[in-house]
Amino acid sequence: GKNHFLEFVSNMIWRHGRGCNQHHTLDFIWNVCALNATAAELSSGDIIEFCCHTASMLHYMLQTEDAFNLQSMELHEPRVVATEATIIQALTSSLNEYVTKTREHEHNFAGYGVTNNSTSASSNNGGAEGCITKREFSEWQRKIVPDLLHSSVVRMFEVLFFPPEFPSHLLSRLPKNTKNSIFQKYSRPFPILESSKEFTTKTTTKGGDLTVVSSPVFGSNARSEGISDSANNSAAAVSTLLSPPIFAFTSISTTKFGEKWHRLYAGADGWTFQKLEHAIMGYDGPTLLVIKASSKQHESVTLGAYTAAKWERNKRDFFGAPNCFLFQLVPTLRVLKSLPKMGTRGGHYMYFHSNTNTQNLNPSKKDELAEGLGFGGTVRTPRLFIDCHLEECRASSKDTSFEEGHLGVTPSDDPFSSTFSPSGGASTSSTLHIESLEVFAVGDKETIMRGFQAQNHYRDIADSTLRNARTVDKAAFLGDMRNGVIETKAFAHRGQVDGRAHGCLKDDGKANGM
Repeated sequence: GKNHFLEFVSNMIWRHGRGCNQHHTLDFIWNVCALNATAAELSSGDIIEFCCHTASMLHYMLQTEDAFNLQSMELHEPRVVATEATIIQALTSSLNEYVTKTREHEHNFAGYGVTNNSTSASSNNGGAEGCITKREFSEWQRKIVPDLLHSSVVRMFEVLFFPPEFPSHLLSRLPKNTKNSIFQKYSRPFPILESSKEFTTKTTTKGGDLTVVSSPVFGSNARSEGISDSANNSAAAVSTLLSPPIFAFTSISTTKFGEKWHRLYAGADGWTFQKLEHAIMGYDGPTLLVIKASSKQHESVTLGAYTAAKWERNKRDFFGAPNCFLFQLVPTLRVLKSLPKMGTRGGHYMYFHSNTNTQNLNPSKKDELAEGLGFGGTVRTPRLFIDCHLEECRASSKDTSFEEGHLGVTPSDDPFSSTFSPSGGASTSSTLHIESLEVFAVGDKETIMRGFQAQNHYRDIADSTLRNARTVDKAAFLGDMRNGVIETKAFAHRGQVDGRAHGCLKDDGKANGM
């Protein structure tokens, strides 16, 4: 009855710190998606699709402007169905991949006392139409996308029962921690893309102006109408659509990706390593590197890395901290977390090296270090690597600093396939052609502000150093020329004249005995 439903929802959104009641949330999803109440397994695709559509509905509910036409009850902006389907498939493939490996592992060790209710299920169930149990979904969700349920189902019920425009006289009666957690932090839409110009340029924009940011991976932050016709960005309206890739990252971590996204670099800013270096150096905060690339077989892959440490220039060794991970977004979502450093093994988190800004005393000697940007691996072959020409991306499946897992094109078991790899457990690698490259500053408002303040200070110091280097003390310069410290012929006539008239140039009368 009604009381049972309210009690069920109350238990589901009851918060343990920043978590939610996993058991009741899964019960709700199973009741909604199951064909019958006693179903032990559900289609993995149905569960992921339900979570994604719930997140979209939540996003529309929290828009400051109406996302719907109230007369026709249609969206003002058409949904990007292809992008939604791609992300749903990526999450579903990730879930199926995890279930298949888990069932194979349980089957292989079944003779050693490892028993489970799912061991009797065929490992082939982890296919495109695979069915999974609650336990399998829960384990995958906790490992890969810990905030998937919270950023969709749980958060939607929070907003339904505790709307943002809750009466102020009732809001004042609630405990402070309740107001901060539910009414402020969780009652807002998913983030949109923002520009870094407001932090990095001296000019200011008018209030309400939108700087259009269009991403090959995440879409645009502005509505499609008016952008091509407008002479400036101020006429562009903020998009009300939820970016499915942003939802995928929010599912990985609401804390890391659920608030602000400011783009630091895009290929359109200048397709050179120097432009990339200038854009990210000095920013002291978490950044997300996103690469859209294609294989020789024209397979599209989206991958990259997240790091909470700042970038450092011209390091001939690795730097950074364990608070980072590698990822693949498309075609299959994978999150490869960093591994702890064990003595001399591991700890190879971030790498940035370019010969363009280093002095080589012997130009004929080739630098054997990889020239570019990377994560993991070694200084000669980083695990995820972008070359200094920003043309190729190399990715391998194994190293000592991050979890094992394929990045890029997954090798095939078919010996007649172009991606066949008879590695037998060894690390495999793939080379991809970079189509787009972006770097985003992510985090809460205070973190973003501190990061850009540090970058502005870094750039001010760099500009001051450059100005000082260009300023020459003319008196000291001429003195060095006279003393021969600087070789020049400008004062050669003095030496030629000194030998005449007994070497006396200034007082010829005294030199001649006059």
